[in-house]
Amino acid sequence: MKPVIIVNFKTYEKATGKKALKLAEKIYEHTKNSKSKWIICPQHVDIWIAKHVKIPVYAQHVDALEPGRGTGYITPFSLKAYGVKGSLINHSEHRLPLKEIKARIEILKKYNMVSVVCANTVREASMLAKLKPDYIAVEPPELIGSGISVSEAKPEIIEKSAKVVKKQGVKFLCGAGISKGEDVKKALELGADGVLVASAIANSKNPVKVIKDFIRGAEL
Repeated sequence: MKPVIIVNFKTYEKATGKKALKLAEKIYEHTKNSKSKWIICPQHVDIWIAKHVKIPVYAQHVDALEPGRGTGYITPFSLKAYGVKGSLINHSEHRLPLKEIKARIEILKKYNMVSVVCANTVREASMLAKLKPDYIAVEPPELIGSGISVSEAKPEIIEKSAKVVKKQGVKFLCGAGISKGEDVKKALELGADGVLVASAIANSKNPVKVIKDFIRGAEL
């Protein structure tokens, strides 16, 4: 299986509007022939770019709601209409109760869309993996955006999470502070199937340089 690299655009100004489209195009252009699988998560106002890029697009959040009444909510139906392939769920910046996480995993399965459920700890990862999402992504919140990689600061979290998540037949990603190719390489060596990254690329002055470094790390 190809290493997976998911780039969360968050709400960074450098990854908003037309800049989001340009960043998506850069990522695709420099990764299309790589041995890693790249996915982007633009903010919801920029979901329209899914119709204009070849790289897979996931949402940053989704609600367990069918079309109809639901002002302000985001349905899988509406995302799929734009060509979106999946969604993050329970990111540390958008936490959800267990019951709501389960409902979102189930409705995404109904629409044949991919669920990437985020967890803060090994224990939470083990619990959420039992819900059978497609991916569990573990991100210690204190390291998010810190520039200090989880693979360096807390490698034991990756190793332990990989074991408990894969035991449930679920693919495992890690994130938080992933900022260079060496971080990606180390994460894969520790048992991850890929990484979840944000500011290192989405808020970078030179995203192409970082992208190329990530590719090298994923393919070493």
